[in-house]
Amino acid sequence: MSENIRDVLSELIDSYGINILEDPDRLSQFLEDRCALQAEEAFHLTFALRYLLKCGWRVNSARAVLDEEQEERLCQQLGFTAGQSKEVAALINGAVADKYEDERPSGEGFVATPGNLRRISGGISNRPRTMRMRKKSLYNGVILLAAMLVLGVLFFQIGSQRTPVGDELRIAFFAPMSGPEARLSHVQLRAAQLAVERINFQGPLREEYKLKVVGFDLPKDPAKAVASVKKAMKDKSFLVMMLGANNGNVAEIARLAESIEAPLIVISPTPPGEEELMDAALPYLYTFSLVNDAKARGKVLSYFATQALHKKKIALYYDSSDKLSEETYLSARKWAVGFGAKTVAELSYNGKKESGHTAAMRAIFESGADLLIIPGTGKDSAKIVSEARAAGFQDTILGEGYTDKTYADAGEALKGSWWVNEVSALDPPIRSVLKEYRSLYNENCPPEDVMAAILAYDGVRWIAAALQSTPGFRGEAIRHTLLATKNLPLTHATLTIDPRSHMPLNKAMAVVYCAHDKGIFQRRIRVNKD
Repeated sequence: MSENIRDVLSELIDSYGINILEDPDRLSQFLEDRCALQAEEAFHLTFALRYLLKCGWRVNSARAVLDEEQEERLCQQLGFTAGQSKEVAALINGAVADKYEDERPSGEGFVATPGNLRRISGGISNRPRTMRMRKKSLYNGVILLAAMLVLGVLFFQIGSQRTPVGDELRIAFFAPMSGPEARLSHVQLRAAQLAVERINFQGPLREEYKLKVVGFDLPKDPAKAVASVKKAMKDKSFLVMMLGANNGNVAEIARLAESIEAPLIVISPTPPGEEELMDAALPYLYTFSLVNDAKARGKVLSYFATQALHKKKIALYYDSSDKLSEETYLSARKWAVGFGAKTVAELSYNGKKESGHTAAMRAIFESGADLLIIPGTGKDSAKIVSEARAAGFQDTILGEGYTDKTYADAGEALKGSWWVNEVSALDPPIRSVLKEYRSLYNENCPPEDVMAAILAYDGVRWIAAALQSTPGFRGEAIRHTLLATKNLPLTHATLTIDPRSHMPLNKAMAVVYCAHDKGIFQRRIRVNKD
């Protein structure tokens, strides 16, 4: 439930002291969690506090209360409107005023009257006239030095800020462009460029800018990967980073994104692990993922199995050598019980070793299960389905990652099976994008790469929507806009970001049904909150 930002700010100051205003990162986390409906006001407040702190403002200083000159400076330096600047100043001044109201002594103020002033020995005439002049000169010198220091800081900040070059808003795309994952990375880069072409064709962003994406090779070695990204991002014209195929460098690049204050969008078809996106108990401030994680996938599988297919006795068969498959299995097992079903069989196999599945399928058949769930990427699903049918299991099968290759490998064995995909090439809007891909590049997108391509395509669309509405181009401003994403229509789903994890919140997934053999797209589903 969202709360009023003024009340929340007052409670935070009561709990943590007035100095919480000097820790905008911590304050931002509190406000994001409790003031979801006032995300824009929370961003403006923390954005302004960071700027003021860099300029020397402190809550205990004599000028803690903002005046009209400081309000005007917020408009000039941060791109605020006059109304936004006044709202921010009112929030800060209200908090500071409350603090000093508590410290001010009660009663009437001191009034100077004859008889209550302390006598100065020797009278004023005995004070040397040069003393005041020396103090005044020293005071003026200190003020001048402080002003020069503030100007120096401001010029440094302006020089270090990311800003467009000419009429271009640039995105840096990092992925392994050489080695075994090069083909997938090039497909993603092409899809990202297709999105750029489509967005620019619709008209300039903010009525003056066009989008541009530039690809960079990402080495597999973590140290070399960080050095490569750091070198590329020295160019201040790159406003946002995209990370393609996950080759194990997500955590390192997420930490780098924090230090250079540049948002990072992860579009890998293999979702990053929770530990890769989290800094201790909180997510990295500048890193976001467009992909459902294993927990969300497992929950959707169990929800569809129990609430749509009405199955009560479930068997699970997963790849123990694949982290995504195993984590999805654990989530599916947990939620199957939560949705009222019973797991009657839980078996695993090692996908890195060549082995058959006949014995496991026979055991599942004998368990009395009325549904077999196969969590994971789907690379072994066709073989598993074929061997399940051969072992006598004729009940419903629910898997992940259906593609045309699944049908080519399993054929009629797919009859009666259901599939849940993050992205499906059978989804009409996605088929339209794939048609444009073929038209632009004169070749089809490989079936096994459709998910990666669409995630890259929608990743660019997400960034474009953020750049369109962000006040200014500072990384902090873009980060807050990405964090406030709610009900953004993309090609493969409608996107809302969970501020607690920086990952999609209850994002829908595509359902495919094989009535006879080849799959047919049905609809997108999400877990009903009720």
